[in-house]
Amino acid sequence: MATVTRRELFDRWFKGPQLYSLNGSSERVVKRAGEKALEGPDPLLLLTNRASFGLRSPEFQVAQSLGFDGWLEAQLNPENIDVSGLESALNRIFPTLAQTNAQLIADARANQNSFRSLAELRYATFLRQFYSGQQLYEVMVEFWSNHFSVEHVSGPIRQFKTPDDRAIRANAMGRFADLLNANARSPAMLYYLDNYVNIATGPQENYARELLELHTLGVNGGYTEDDVKDVARAFTGWTINGRGDYEFIFNGLAHDYNAKQFLGQTLPAGQGIEDGQQVLDILATHPSTAQLIATKLVRRFVADNPPSSLVDAVAQVFLATGGDVRSMLRAIFTSAEFAGSGDQKVKRPAEFIMSAMRTLDLQFQGEAPIRRVNQYLEQLNQLPFMWPAPNGYPDVQGYWINTTAWLSRWNFAFALAENTLAPGIYLNPLTLLGGANKAAEIVDVLSQRLLRRPLLAEDRQLLIEFAAGGAPLESRIDARTLQVRVRELTALLLASPYFHFR
Repeated sequence: MATVTRRELFDRWFKGPQLYSLNGSSERVVKRAGEKALEGPDPLLLLTNRASFGLRSPEFQVAQSLGFDGWLEAQLNPENIDVSGLESALNRIFPTLAQTNAQLIADARANQNSFRSLAELRYATFLRQFYSGQQLYEVMVEFWSNHFSVEHVSGPIRQFKTPDDRAIRANAMGRFADLLNANARSPAMLYYLDNYVNIATGPQENYARELLELHTLGVNGGYTEDDVKDVARAFTGWTINGRGDYEFIFNGLAHDYNAKQFLGQTLPAGQGIEDGQQVLDILATHPSTAQLIATKLVRRFVADNPPSSLVDAVAQVFLATGGDVRSMLRAIFTSAEFAGSGDQKVKRPAEFIMSAMRTLDLQFQGEAPIRRVNQYLEQLNQLPFMWPAPNGYPDVQGYWINTTAWLSRWNFAFALAENTLAPGIYLNPLTLLGGANKAAEIVDVLSQRLLRRPLLAEDRQLLIEFAAGGAPLESRIDARTLQVRVRELTALLLASPYFHFR
């Protein structure tokens, strides 16, 4: 029997007439002549793929026992999932996580290391996504961090981003108005978008413009250039206490007390901090804000091109509930549009890497694996908090899927399966098998274990022939060869389009 090679499998998956929609197309799956289309994932798998960074096998078993509704409600109420041990360990290992802005600045100066807090927050973000049982919550923390994007590299933002992250985490499953208010007072955002130097005699428009365009109304949300200018005036004096605790303060001496107009409403003369607060209150309840947030949530959880029917429905939930995040998520996950959205989203780099490690039930020791993962994320352009513009990382497959990206993803999959990723992380391939040692058994066990869905018949047959390595398909594979075959098949399945669907 002829041996099937890796090259043949990759050629089938990624070249020629596309069987899989991972090259910028928004179509779920296209057929090749004479072949059936790939069936979508079952509802529970679709939910767990979209609402987590990948489930470990014990977690998936729990999800199966709870069912779709039970698992969803558990994840929508993360306060009932105990992560105290994880948080205690993180705060012990990374002391900067609990520090105030003043303590962070003092620590950076005392140790002549302004990057310490940056590194510790990045590591903690990885570990929370990797170990936490509050998976949907961690997904939403990432979502809001991306929505209120701050590049974590410039000057004191290396310190200010840590309390900013705490504020996002405190409100990630709450109300949008609370997120918006916390962000408007965040020293990280005030510094990043220059509002800390916004004064009456020289209004600075950066924050006002991004507040309207990116955080709330959207570029077509109905505001004018005059609105931007008056919003900038409304936020004069919203700054950072640079001679004290480095927290938000309102500097009345820098504020413009004249009357202002915003979206047809008057901000009366003589107001102080109330000007900015009035703007935030208007924005937090505006229909255009509801539409923008609904669009981004539906794009994240349903499709690159969000169906307008669901966007409109979620926007109505936003307006009816005061922007309650849980209510909007429940509306999305229980919708017909979500149920029919299988294979319409592709994992971004961080989601691919995290889900590969979690699906394999891996554990690791020390910082070496985290540093190596960060190197891959840097290659793939999705390090936490490092998007260089205030609009956040894109969430459409066309941005992330290209030849260079595929190569890096394949390399990661093989490094992970072959134990060459980094010291401190180890995969025992035989733990994935459950006693299987014939080619067909191995392929079926591994595909169910890693993909949790059936393969197309031709893919299954090619993988079986690959596993057999030229020997008769019914032959038992000796123990030494089995280790090699399982590592190769594990890497191939993780590198396949099947695993890349979110």
